[in-house]
Amino acid sequence: MSANQFKGPYDPSTMAESYAQWEQSLEIEIQRTFDTVNHDVLDGYMARDLARLKDPQVDPDFLCTWTGILWDRTTLSRTAIETQRAPTGFNFLIKTCLKYNLVEVMILITSRYGTFRLGMKNGHALASYCGLAVLVDLLHVGTDAERKSIAEEMMDHNIVDLCFKNIDSWLCAHRRLAASTIRSLAGLIGDRIPADMVADIIAKLCVFVLQGPRIFVEQFYAPETKWQGGIIVLRGQNASEAEVAKCALRYSGLAHDDALWAAQGLVCTYPMLPTKFRLEILKKRPEIVDLLFDCAITPRPAWYPERQGDAVACEILALLFQWPPYVVPGVSSPLDGSSRTQEWKALSQALKMLTERREWSEKLIEVWMSVEEEDWRHVESLFNNVKNYGAKTLLGKRTFQLAFELRGIKRITVLRLITTLTHAADSCGITNAELESLLRVAYAASQKIKQADSENEEDHLMYAERTQDLFALQVGDSHAAPQVDSPLQIAEEVVMGPTALARLLALLAQRGILDSIQALKKAPNGLSTATSLDQVQMITHPEIIRKFLLIAFRRVESRTESGRKVTQSNPCYARMQFMSSAELAASLVSFDRYTRGKYAEEIKGVRKQLVVALGNASEMAIRTGQSQIALSLALGAITSAENIPETEGLDEAITAKNIRRADQARAVLRQG
Repeated sequence: MSANQFKGPYDPSTMAESYAQWEQSLEIEIQRTFDTVNHDVLDGYMARDLARLKDPQVDPDFLCTWTGILWDRTTLSRTAIETQRAPTGFNFLIKTCLKYNLVEVMILITSRYGTFRLGMKNGHALASYCGLAVLVDLLHVGTDAERKSIAEEMMDHNIVDLCFKNIDSWLCAHRRLAASTIRSLAGLIGDRIPADMVADIIAKLCVFVLQGPRIFVEQFYAPETKWQGGIIVLRGQNASEAEVAKCALRYSGLAHDDALWAAQGLVCTYPMLPTKFRLEILKKRPEIVDLLFDCAITPRPAWYPERQGDAVACEILALLFQWPPYVVPGVSSPLDGSSRTQEWKALSQALKMLTERREWSEKLIEVWMSVEEEDWRHVESLFNNVKNYGAKTLLGKRTFQLAFELRGIKRITVLRLITTLTHAADSCGITNAELESLLRVAYAASQKIKQADSENEEDHLMYAERTQDLFALQVGDSHAAPQVDSPLQIAEEVVMGPTALARLLALLAQRGILDSIQALKKAPNGLSTATSLDQVQMITHPEIIRKFLLIAFRRVESRTESGRKVTQSNPCYARMQFMSSAELAASLVSFDRYTRGKYAEEIKGVRKQLVVALGNASEMAIRTGQSQIALSLALGAITSAENIPETEGLDEAITAKNIRRADQARAVLRQG
């Protein structure tokens, strides 16, 4: 279809001779078209316009102006919804556009003009950006059903392949848009992306992040590409070229955060990705582990101190190596059959791929140290200087505190990985020196946490950091109810620290070297430079172990009590509390077994606490309709109660209650 067939209100020959006047007239006409009240008339306009936009010979000014104005409107709708000034749902204009294949046309424009080259008309380049940006907005504007429908249609038009290509686009704005598109799609597209493609996308996004801000700075200054800053980054602002260029560094930080959130969204799904699927990701791109570690240890940039990407990289690592939702590590269950054996086999293979990476334990420690060695005053100074990099205002107190909550996420994901690795230490070939190297991290995480003090900013921030847990909704579920179960659940440091330390000590005892550490005269070969022999001997000294066990036992009790407080308001979150309490209790039981009761007095009653926590977790799963998880936890509680010493004081009524829970879960499962 030729452009001549569309001569009408947008034909330059019928407008003012002045190009500037014509351009203004064009914008006015398109605005009027979009504001058309009569539905039948608007229907005709959109049929005409979207057909014209598909024409390869379409006038670039019309193309750019039409897509740009629509993007302005979808952005206004998105802002109104996100600030709770409007309900979700498409307006009549969007519904009419969708009727005439808006998704197909916008993706066609992005694909057709997305490959920028010198001499290319800016109108084409900008339209290719605006077209996809419109669809990204729609993924946030619509109702759940509308968002899902848009996502499915985008997938039908090969949006993932387009974004994969555009992550390497010469235009930095297109790189960010590709990342934010994947981020917005995640959670809405289910399992439609195969494991090998997920692996390739995550690897490419990580490489993009690790390339740093150079491309953004160069393009915001270069004459042929600086329009990206003025039109895309500072939309509607009368900024000078110098002000636009100053924003390049901060814009790169936003882009890199989008990239890692996009990667996280591909693996943070509900239901949780099968262990075998995650293993296939790692088999396709084992270097993902190194790339994610590198992203996690990247220093906080002065131009974007509120960055989230380092913590998100840690989340991705935790997601790749997480346990199935029905498992409490260290707790056996009669349900452990062939399917669960296959799950464990896949997880242990994945963990082996982690430990086969060069200096894996040093990198884990380095992530921890990146938090430990970053002084809060340095972070504060960076926040106070953001105006030097184009920020219009200083970042608020909530954003500042969030930086420390994100540091807390880095800490607990390191502890989660350490704890998980201890369950596969032998099959992964983890050495004694590597276990001893990790002791200092786990010990530091087991220390008492100062209460928050509003008068002492450091104490307040450290409390926020060290009491941070992870109960993450999938990226695409911005409208999800608060009681939706989380695909990624990690307890706070006060629980994960003792769990990791107890598991490390139990493993050293199992290998028969715990008691001999005190007699060492020199550091073992392979001990991390971040850990000294003195520290290892102090942590493994019998008196220190006794003190630790008493503290850890109290943490089990307090964690269970924390779960009880939210059983009515949020049973999913309560279940996480109970399961983490049970895991800590199980790690103490394991330590007691491998030390042959040497420290039995310090953890007397922990087996009862294990049974209680598992039973409570099962009850929460029953309440939320997760019968398979409920059955596994109830059977774990019943098994843990077998041959329990009378000194534990376990009431028979507790076991009877757990038997009823198991029967109730079985009955529901039989009904299908």
